[in-house]
Amino acid sequence: MEKRSDNNEKNKTPRQKVLVVYNPIAGSRSSMLEQTLKNLETLGVQVALRETKGPGDGETLCKEAIRQESYSAVVAAGGDGTINEVVNGLLGADTPLGLIPLGTINLLAMETGLAKDPQLAARTIAFGPARPINVGWVNGRAFLLMVGAGFDGRVVAGVSSNLKNVIGKGAYGVAGLKEFFFNSPARLVVDADGCEYEAAWAVVSNSSLYGGKFALAPSADLQSPGFTVSLIPGKTQWDLLRGMTAVWRDRKADQGWKQLNSVNRITIRSEQDEPAQMDGDYFAPLPLTITQAPQSLDLITPPRPVTREEKPATLEG
Repeated sequence: MEKRSDNNEKNKTPRQKVLVVYNPIAGSRSSMLEQTLKNLETLGVQVALRETKGPGDGETLCKEAIRQESYSAVVAAGGDGTINEVVNGLLGADTPLGLIPLGTINLLAMETGLAKDPQLAARTIAFGPARPINVGWVNGRAFLLMVGAGFDGRVVAGVSSNLKNVIGKGAYGVAGLKEFFFNSPARLVVDADGCEYEAAWAVVSNSSLYGGKFALAPSADLQSPGFTVSLIPGKTQWDLLRGMTAVWRDRKADQGWKQLNSVNRITIRSEQDEPAQMDGDYFAPLPLTITQAPQSLDLITPPRPVTREEKPATLEG
């Protein structure tokens, strides 16, 4: 990763004051946070640090802080769950969102090409352009990445927090194996812009990546309106496995699964009691209604172009 400062930054004034909302249990990357904060100080950025104590604190801290003071940016330091909370606290405010990527997985950082490099993170927060992004809206809550129901909704709802703290994203693999071998597939009904489909697993993507560097929805883009809906059918575990294998091997729709692009309104329901995940965390039971959020958000992205090797799907600008 290149560590030299962008020559254009010499003539720029850094953002003056930023709020950093920090999740202390987001992975094991406290050094990433500490080094990024030191780099921000070196760049002349004043930082107000707020630490979350439990679920929902990110949203509350963000709302309270921006109501009391003016900030050049609000920075989420944590995983995708922490980012989601901050987004819900920031939506509608005239303040851009920045990132310090921590956590087990940080898909938003991958989407924007923001590697876990404290110098690049600090430069991005200080000098990076703020670009408008599409924000999803599900049952009155904002999301940036995806909403899933069926197999992954069950897995996320069943993952052990203690095991996740010990083995990281491997905890999802353990929960996935338990779900596959001990439960029958879900039976979902998905309405996408008025057309109904049946599925055992449905993922509504606002960005291209899923679960890591895998581009489940290559056509999805944070700066483009509409969502990509991926549907995997299956009445038995083996039907579901065939559909999942088709997705991971070649990603060609119509070979055991479907993918719908540029969908504006989605509902997901089931006669069963089915959990759903949002941005990688448990959200709520079905039914869900997914649309574009009523308010906008600006995201601070790296100040230099991102190479194809660093990021599978680019943000234009």
